[in-house]
Amino acid sequence: MDRIQYFIGVTVLAMVPEIPEIMNGIQFALQNNISLSLEVGNCIAVQVCMLQIPLLILFNAVYDVGFVLIFSDLHLWASIFSVILANYIFMDGKSDYFQGTALTVVYFILLALYFFAPSPLGC
Repeated sequence: MDRIQYFIGVTVLAMVPEIPEIMNGIQFALQNNISLSLEVGNCIAVQVCMLQIPLLILFNAVYDVGFVLIFSDLHLWASIFSVILANYIFMDGKSDYFQGTALTVVYFILLALYFFAPSPLGC
């Protein structure tokens, strides 16, 4: 049961506030504007890291709801790998369907990794 809650917390709850941006990214991709679609997807990750996580920490400081920010080795290596991959994809300033497909495949691999990994201690 802990593994399912951990998986939902890592994946679904992080995506729910970003549904409008995800839909815009899909619409741009369907209109053959892959570069803009990938840029929207990249901005979603920046928004989560720079806005949502600090706001959750401030909210927990004001109202002690028991929010604990735990980064396991899995989180660390997945983040480093994702940054390196995104940098490699955006390095030349162009994108195509192969790069978009590669990012989607990596996303599903990370989802499977988070689903089958044990939840960190304290979660």
